[in-house]
Amino acid sequence: MFMHVSTRRLPGLAVWLGALLLASLSSFAGVATAQDPRIVKQLENSRARFKTAKDWQDRRAALREGFLRGARLWPLPEKAPLNPIVHSKREYGGYTVENVALETLPGFYCTGNLYRPVGYAGLRPAILCPQGHFRPLGRMREEHQIRCAHLARMGAVVFSYSMVGWQDSKQTTHEDPLCLALQTWNSIRVVDFLCGLAEVDAKRIGVTGASGGGTQTFFLAAVEDRITASAPAVIVYPWSWFSAGCNCETGMPVMRDPETNAIELAAVAAPRPQLILSCGLLAAGAKAKDPTHDFPTVGFPFIKEVYRIAGYPERVRNLHFAGEGHDYGPGKRKAVYAFFAEHLGLKLLDEDLSKIRTEKPELMEVWSAKHPLPKHAIKGKEEVAKAFAKLRKDGK
Repeated sequence: MFMHVSTRRLPGLAVWLGALLLASLSSFAGVATAQDPRIVKQLENSRARFKTAKDWQDRRAALREGFLRGARLWPLPEKAPLNPIVHSKREYGGYTVENVALETLPGFYCTGNLYRPVGYAGLRPAILCPQGHFRPLGRMREEHQIRCAHLARMGAVVFSYSMVGWQDSKQTTHEDPLCLALQTWNSIRVVDFLCGLAEVDAKRIGVTGASGGGTQTFFLAAVEDRITASAPAVIVYPWSWFSAGCNCETGMPVMRDPETNAIELAAVAAPRPQLILSCGLLAAGAKAKDPTHDFPTVGFPFIKEVYRIAGYPERVRNLHFAGEGHDYGPGKRKAVYAFFAEHLGLKLLDEDLSKIRTEKPELMEVWSAKHPLPKHAIKGKEEVAKAFAKLRKDGK
């Protein structure tokens, strides 16, 4: 999974924020936590900056630029051809699956699977599905495959892709200092890829993921205006640049300047439609609480207020699964299916597992003896760092 400092409620904020972060703090994924009022102060300071929609747009622009600067992606680099590698097409009950690699940096590939609907005419919406920290299978785990396949059966073109250092994305490790930047750039280039497909309506692009995939979801929605609707799952709670966390989430100073946190970054999606899923338990049947267990009272009031100021309070929702664990299970999937049906114009269908094939990892992998990693592919963090530096106009 992932690791962050988890916090509970602290009183003293204005009524609009509700009870935010005090009392004792729980530990999560083995990280000892401590009371930290800094996030409360961040939110208070942020809220004081905007009273009108124009104020929020100014703050939103500062947050986007600050994030990209922290990720060393400001200004956005020039985009080279993606040179897609697409192979091994399979057809199942109302959808197809293909293995895809996108050359997001010269010699560096984002690996994933492309799910396409069968039997639909006209332009289709597209949905990005970044994987989270779910070991050992990541994007190849059953619940992830089911979600992607069903969204395709509903009429979406879906791209499911691995985290850096996972599955067939092994040109560098997940501990690479540039991991956060690489994953964010991968996501931006996936949007480019999907928007370039002849069957995709570039004005209807969604993104959803759970845990670390949820982080990638709200990170992408914050920096990429082409995202129409987003649904981060079991990840939005009070954590910031000074919190303990995975390298792909806190390994670069994307929240340090301007001073911000996960809650405010999730609000950057405003005024675009957003569904935020939270849950009560770290695992189904366990006693340990999930870091999002108090999100309805801790984080959501801030985000809801941002949407109100932006003029569209009805476009953000929180669904809380108090008795469920840190996953993307059937109840959460059902909610997201309805959300994307409403906002992307998909045909709402009941999930039918008899029509969905759960594939073995070896069938889903991009690289194999028949389809080897290209000879010009780079390997190791030093070569990746050199390729990344070439993206930047200053070469650093």
